[in-house]
Amino acid sequence: MAKKRRRDPDDAGGSSSRGPPVATTSGRLGGGAGASDDWQTARRSWAAIAEVLGPAAREKRIWMPFYYDGACAEHLRELGFTRVHHKREDFFVQVRNPKFLKKVDLILDNPPYTSPEMKEAVLRALASTGKPFVMLLPISVLHVGFAREVLDTDKLQAVVPRRVYVRKTGGEEVPFKYLCWLCCGVRLKRDLILIDDDDDAAAAD
Repeated sequence: MAKKRRRDPDDAGGSSSRGPPVATTSGRLGGGAGASDDWQTARRSWAAIAEVLGPAAREKRIWMPFYYDGACAEHLRELGFTRVHHKREDFFVQVRNPKFLKKVDLILDNPPYTSPEMKEAVLRALASTGKPFVMLLPISVLHVGFAREVLDTDKLQAVVPRRVYVRKTGGEEVPFKYLCWLCCGVRLKRDLILIDDDDDAAAAD
């Protein structure tokens, strides 16, 4: 890989060579990708979306299909989600398992999106379940044609954080922009919700 000046991941001027989880396979994130592609969504980012989803979501049976190091499920459990299914399983197998899906109320995760083909495959599979879902994706997913073709746009909503924090296992948190939580069938109070992160709140105090 050619050496280039690494952009600040929080730099509005362009994309970074680093980013949230990407992979070419389902199941464990990074199944064939290099270590630099493996990222865990930080607890504070889960806390932000949990606040938007509201207290009722904590009672739902949550499926987190995309496994990295298991920490994301622990973050949700610490936030009061007691019924979280997060195991080292193949998403594209489980998503076709009607017996398993009967036990799922909400699909919530940060999926692999190493390519447009992967994003499309994940969204098509999610749509086929008929289950409500909340997925952390590049905000560009709102522009692409296949998302409008695959998903019921009457049920789509978006939660846009100013920054999303991710980390390597045991590493420091890194902020990223240009991501959104794409929600389908969740019935939030508004179709577009903008949220600040805790750094912004601290600065305002």
